[in-house]
Amino acid sequence: MFVLTSSPEKAPAKPLYLEITYRQGNPVAINGKALSPARLLAQLNRLGGMHGIGRVDMVENRYVGMKSRGVYETPGGTILHAAHRAVSRSPSIAR
Repeated sequence: MFVLTSSPEKAPAKPLYLEITYRQGNPVAINGKALSPARLLAQLNRLGGMHGIGRVDMVENRYVGMKSRGVYETPGGTILHAAHRAVSRSPSIAR
């Protein structure tokens, strides 16, 4: 069922650290290498997927009143969300 992500059990035991550069609130580089938005997300999908990041299993309430289970993969989106939250909480970042 999963195409982008490895299972956490098969992910490398050694952590991978990334530095994401933001310009005007937008991610523009990974580890100092400038990338287009599409390439940046593709790279984060690849790296995060290898490490089992980004699997989401949730129950959703539909507009018509029924519940639906959704299972999604979003390794790049998960990494960008965590990075954005870390930047917004950082006291060293000028607002």
